Amino acid sequence: MSTSSRLRTAIGAGAIAVLGLILVSAAPAQALPSAEASRTTFEAIVSFDVKAEVQANTDMVITETIVYDPGTDEVHRGILRGIPTQDILDDGNIRLYDVKILSVTRDGENVPVEETEGADTISLKIGDPNVAIEGLHTFVIAYSVSGALDVIQPSSINDKTPAGIKAGDIELYWDFIGDRWPYPIYQGTASITGPTPALAALCFYGPAGSTKQCQVEQGADSATVLSADLSGGGALTGVIGWAPDGFTQMPTPNITPDPMVEQVSRLKASIPFLLVIALAALAAPITTAVLRRRSNAGVVLAATPVRYSPPDGLRPAQVQAGVDGTVDSRGYTATLLDLAARGHITLTEQDSGWLGGKQLNIGWTGTGKDTLAGWENDLVGAILKGSSAATMGSYDPVLTATTSTLTSRLSAEAKSTGLYNPDGDRPDRSYVVLSILGGVLVVVGFFISLILGDYALSSMVLFALTGLALVTGGLVGRAITPRRQTKISANFLGQVAGFRRLLNSDSADARRDFAEKIGLTSDAIFATFMPYAVVLGLESTWVNTFPDITPEQLRPYGLYTSSVIGLGGWSRTMEDTFASSTTAPSTPGSSWTSDGGSGFGGGGSSGGGGGGGGGGSF
Repeated sequence: MSTSSRLRTAIGAGAIAVLGLILVSAAPAQALPSAEASRTTFEAIVSFDVKAEVQANTDMVITETIVYDPGTDEVHRGILRGIPTQDILDDGNIRLYDVKILSVTRDGENVPVEETEGADTISLKIGDPNVAIEGLHTFVIAYSVSGALDVIQPSSINDKTPAGIKAGDIELYWDFIGDRWPYPIYQGTASITGPTPALAALCFYGPAGSTKQCQVEQGADSATVLSADLSGGGALTGVIGWAPDGFTQMPTPNITPDPMVEQVSRLKASIPFLLVIALAALAAPITTAVLRRRSNAGVVLAATPVRYSPPDGLRPAQVQAGVDGTVDSRGYTATLLDLAARGHITLTEQDSGWLGGKQLNIGWTGTGKDTLAGWENDLVGAILKGSSAATMGSYDPVLTATTSTLTSRLSAEAKSTGLYNPDGDRPDRSYVVLSILGGVLVVVGFFISLILGDYALSSMVLFALTGLALVTGGLVGRAITPRRQTKISANFLGQVAGFRRLLNSDSADARRDFAEKIGLTSDAIFATFMPYAVVLGLESTWVNTFPDITPEQLRPYGLYTSSVIGLGGWSRTMEDTFASSTTAPSTPGSSWTSDGGSGFGGGGSSGGGGGGGGGGSF
């Protein structure tokens, strides 16, 4: 073979080898097989056997042997085990256990373990996250526990205490198998040995609080063996007692006060002080607003008589701009009604069907009784766009831009003429600042609680209460404080108040008075002033004042409606329609618990001891 041939052969062989390595590395990891196939479709623990060795120094070594069946319905890679390191006792104190993981194996061999120590639990993630498991596998977890034993107190001895147990004996009250597993445990056992043979033992199983007793036997090496069928869920809890003679030291449980309990006690003591601060923060702005109400008002409105014409001959939108400083869809709806009453346009409500909602048909007459103002002409032009008729009900960007410009123009006009005092909210500003400050205090209190937790309960409550009081006091103070008025703005608002009294009258005498004073027929009065009733929020009262008017009488005024009584609601529908036309559519875009008492005193139950916990799979 030539040198070049050998070279090509070597290169080819090397390429195949590299390709083989790539394919092998890219292939998914094989599932770890088992000597015994899965027994069920769903995952389960076939057996959970616990061996607890109580040492003479009161420490305990626990070995858990868990035969796990991952089932066949899903892919699993290992198990999770959560071992509690503390219990919350009935008196609110916390009992701490010193837990140390000694070893973890799977099927007798080392296995990857991820250990995480939390506030009240040591969490184990056992297994290779890149390797699935199939069939039955045996996980063995060994760990030591300090601080689990107790000395039986005289108060725990009663008629339910087993024979042979007396005050001064040593007790282990422990959840050997916890109830926090998401899949069934078919059989659970616990074998407990101590420095000497046990004096007595009790066994409970089932859900937390269950007093259902399970089997207790004497095993080899003086072991006490507890067993139960846990396929229905629940824990396996044992209470075992020994004479103190076999121990080299007496148990010293590590019990500390719950920081939360201490903080709550401190909070209770400071409640009077906190309430005084909060009440002061609430009362100060409100009291100040009440005392300064008259001086903040500026020019005070005098009593106003009934007025039979709009203020200064203004159009409805101009009235709204003078009162509110702006014009919204209500003001523009009133403008359309006003233009119809003056003969420039016709308004017809159109039902687009059950899902289509309401639409408004607008027609140009060309026979108006007066000349349109510049801003009115711009509004009509934006709606009709050169046509003789148009339909409103869907978003119209041209109309939106036009109304935005007109609102700015009418607002500026109201301010320049003095009808609306732009500095009228000056007295309110201090209350707005107080409300904002209160909101900041609430947020600060929230972050204090996140950062410092239970240790800052009093500070958190102080900030929260004071903040809420300032927010409330500021809002109430702002509501109490009137807008400051000038002579011009006060005179204008007085005219509005007098005209409002006219529109808010609902008697037959008032209607006759209207006709005599104004010299118009009832239908003309109704149509002419309806736009102002709308802009002032009095459309329902105004409609009810004229119960005899028919729809036919309103057609000369450009209103085509099937019911006069429903015209008040129709005006609100028009307002919604106008708002729809000028609004762009949106684009979718745990704690472990223990009773802390003796299990021999009649208070024993499943899940009531230390230990336990649970697990899962991944």
